[in-house]
Amino acid sequence: MKVNLTLKDLSLGQQTIQLLREVESGKRIFEPTANLPDALEGFQEQVKMLRTLETRRFILEINGLNMVRGVGRSVIDKVRLRGGLTEKGRALLAHHDGSQVGSSSPIGEISE
Repeated sequence: MKVNLTLKDLSLGQQTIQLLREVESGKRIFEPTANLPDALEGFQEQVKMLRTLETRRFILEINGLNMVRGVGRSVIDKVRLRGGLTEKGRALLAHHDGSQVGSSSPIGEISE
C-alpha cells in the first residue's frame, strides 16, 4: 500500500518521532515519569502529541484518558492506546530511518 507523506508530516519533531517509536515497540500506556506536579505538567505536552498523532492517523486510536484534578484545572495522568501504528505511522518512521533510500519500491511519496 502506497502512503503519501506531506511536508507537514515530515516536519514532526524528534519528541513526536520518539513517541511513534515507543508505540512501534508495543507501548500502549503512557504516564508521567514521576508523581510530581512538574512531571504531570510536562506530561500534558506528551498528551497533546499523542492526540495529534491520532488525529493525523499515525496511530490507530486513543481509547482512554484518565483525568485528575490539578491546581485550578483538570489534567490527564494516563493515556491508553488501542492498537499501534497505522501504515502512515510506519511509513513516517521508515522515512526517518532512511529505509527508503535505494529502495526499488518506495513506501510512499512525498506531496506538498
